[in-house]
Amino acid sequence: MPDIATISAFLGSIKTATDIAKAIKGADASLEKAELKLKIAELIETLADVKMNAVEVQDLIQEKDKRIKELEKSLENKSKLIRHEGKYYESDEVGNPKGDPYCSHCWESKNKTIHLDNIGGIHRCPSCKSIITD
Repeated sequence: MPDIATISAFLGSIKTATDIAKAIKGADASLEKAELKLKIAELIETLADVKMNAVEVQDLIQEKDKRIKELEKSLENKSKLIRHEGKYYESDEVGNPKGDPYCSHCWESKNKTIHLDNIGGIHRCPSCKSIITD
């Protein structure tokens, strides 16, 4: 996963590209054609690096945004769920359990709200396969 080093490399590449472009712009007429071609080739290579690093930074930002949304949903659920008889439920206005139960294992270990299947008084989690009897 890209990290601060990727962002630093991205910014370093942009600085290098800028420096090369300034050198080309500031060059006088005495700059040899071969030197000019070399500088342009360096600039193109550096800009390609910038583009690749920009994609990595974009991926990093998308991953972080996704994780933030997951954490926000988990925090929202935490305030709404209560534990009752080994299962989690949404709470009503006065704090009583309501609705279908959620798997306590999935909630406590992964912060995932997975509804339990009720088969003849036995609750089974479709995700982790935990079984909870009434």
